[in-house]
Amino acid sequence: MLLQFNVKNFMSIRDEITLTSFANASKEHEDSVICVGKDRVLPTLALYGANAAGKSNIFNALTRAIMLVRMSNTLQVNSPTGFEPFLFDDKTKNNKTKMDFLFVNNGKKFEYGFVADAEYIYDEYLYEYKSSRPTMIFERSNVTEYKFTTAYKHLADYKYKNTSNKLFMCTATAWNCEETKDAYLWFAEKIDTYNLLAIQRNQYLEYLDKNKGTPKTKEFLLSMLKHAEINIEDYEFESKIVENVPIQLPPGLQIDKSLLGSVKQFRLETIYQIASEDGSVKAYKLPFDNESDGTKLLFAYGPIIMEALEKGRTIVVDELDNSLHPCLAKYLIELFNDASVNRNGAQLIFNSHDISLLDLELFRRDQIYFVEKNNDTGVTDVYSLADFSPRKSENIQKGYLQGRYGAIPFPDGGIEW
Repeated sequence: MLLQFNVKNFMSIRDEITLTSFANASKEHEDSVICVGKDRVLPTLALYGANAAGKSNIFNALTRAIMLVRMSNTLQVNSPTGFEPFLFDDKTKNNKTKMDFLFVNNGKKFEYGFVADAEYIYDEYLYEYKSSRPTMIFERSNVTEYKFTTAYKHLADYKYKNTSNKLFMCTATAWNCEETKDAYLWFAEKIDTYNLLAIQRNQYLEYLDKNKGTPKTKEFLLSMLKHAEINIEDYEFESKIVENVPIQLPPGLQIDKSLLGSVKQFRLETIYQIASEDGSVKAYKLPFDNESDGTKLLFAYGPIIMEALEKGRTIVVDELDNSLHPCLAKYLIELFNDASVNRNGAQLIFNSHDISLLDLELFRRDQIYFVEKNNDTGVTDVYSLADFSPRKSENIQKGYLQGRYGAIPFPDGGIEW
């Protein structure tokens, strides 16, 4: 569970911004708030802002950090870390990126962060909250300097196995360090980012194949489609290995038999019960490619959401409303806000342009964030609707369109050419 994320000097984010899922003292929608020890945590966060304001850069920052953790142990000595600083400033373009996470995994609360540029990890730290105050597991500075408390001094053995572009937390975990394992596994298993491109790569077919012998997968998907009022009665899914598939080569080149391989092919068909004029009902199959983009997206989101709800994962979605009707987007949000459905502390963080979701019947005020870019400086800022203290009866959609909260474009209506 993500409690807080801080990032500084990354792409359009020059100054440090904070995205927090800590609930404030308000009692609105109290039944959706997740209690984790003494912390009250929000199950969903929504980010709004104009095009090019930096919403996707927050998504990119999370993605880059997660993938660096997952790929750290595979990096070669000279492999880049992939961080891009804020370039519209002579100072920051030569400065480092800073990221910090506060999260809970396996009943333990951790703070983990690092400072990096495109080549090196300069600073890194991991703390565990065994009480109200953090306990240091390790601190790293100046690329190769490490600090450990007496209780964790045995971690010093792992520093000789680390390199300047790798994260020490990952290196230590790879060598079976128990103290860093739960923190590492949160990045590896409990948080993921998704955008439309990733979903359109048919990753859900791999998931359906992996779980095709598990009835609950089909039950969840069909139940979700039914509640979304999409009248798919059932579906058929199968996969098979096709041998001797040639790799595509330019015209005129001969195919070397050594290049022949095997690929997995999938067949997915949806089944509808259709009434005839005489009143009889007959089942018809439809190739999945013929389904609407919205139905395909729901099918893709289904396995992702089911796994999140089952395992208490945090999923971050770039443009949730893409190809989805507002009612369907609202339905997905409500799954996470409903404590009877979300029993394991799953979280949904997303950005959107769909103002119909800006509704205090759906969200608490501290669940709505605005992302705004200063056109003079190119700097992205992030702030919460709760900062404006709107009344519960206030029309948030109207206030947003009127520019009351910022984070909205104001085209002047002209063009020169």
